[in-house]
Amino acid sequence: MATLNTLAKAGRVLDLFRPERAEWGVSEVAEELGVPRSSAHALLSSLADVGILQWRDGGRYRVGWRVLELAEVRRGTIDIRAAAAPVLERLVRTYGETCHLGVRDRDQVLYVDKLLGNHNITAQGAPVGARLDLHCTGVGKVLLAHAGDLARYLGAVPLRRHTPATVTDERAFRAELAEIRSRGAGFDLGEAVEDVFCVAAPVRDDLGHVVAALSLSAPVNRFTKNRDRYTRAIRAAAAEVSRAVVDSAPVHRGVNRDDPPPRRPSAPPR
Repeated sequence: MATLNTLAKAGRVLDLFRPERAEWGVSEVAEELGVPRSSAHALLSSLADVGILQWRDGGRYRVGWRVLELAEVRRGTIDIRAAAAPVLERLVRTYGETCHLGVRDRDQVLYVDKLLGNHNITAQGAPVGARLDLHCTGVGKVLLAHAGDLARYLGAVPLRRHTPATVTDERAFRAELAEIRSRGAGFDLGEAVEDVFCVAAPVRDDLGHVVAALSLSAPVNRFTKNRDRYTRAIRAAAAEVSRAVVDSAPVHRGVNRDDPPPRRPSAPPR
């Protein structure tokens, strides 16, 4: 338990490092996190010892090179962005609506790719790198519907109201997530941004785990007219990306020949 607490504290330290504030001192970290200066120093020093952070003159810290090495390891396994890119491009060409690719980063959606629609009036959507609450976005609901920590999430994260349409009742929210698992798609009906509706579907890896979600966003009037059409399109697109992810999964030497092959996600029901 002590180790888990230390890891949680280290995660809070790393959350402080952002493009607009890339360096932190010990006293600044202690004040920001509300911990003793000795604790902040111990955490920063430990992260620097393993290369996650780098110590600089004046007793300040910044992100270390080890982070880039880990990013390359991650990129060398399964590149979901690369698998999704051509599918997103085709969705935008076909339907003219803004499309996103998002993943879960702890208790938020992290948008890792976006293509803007080409209609005169189009949904602007979240920029790449943006983080939003899970419970009020189509992508977030899909990711949460297939997660194994729903009870923990609901106990730790309030269902904050962003618009009058945001679902804030836990029982209603659980029921909606069950529907998402059943129909293979989730909706944001003006729950994050008023007058912008969205449909999202899950992307699965070679083990069948949901690792990302695709979404299509449109102004409310156009979305309402095309809801069924957009839903079929995003489910088919997500299934296509899932197959591309499976096909791009690295084959490790030394795997038991009796092991079953990776499961290819099937096309969604029509």
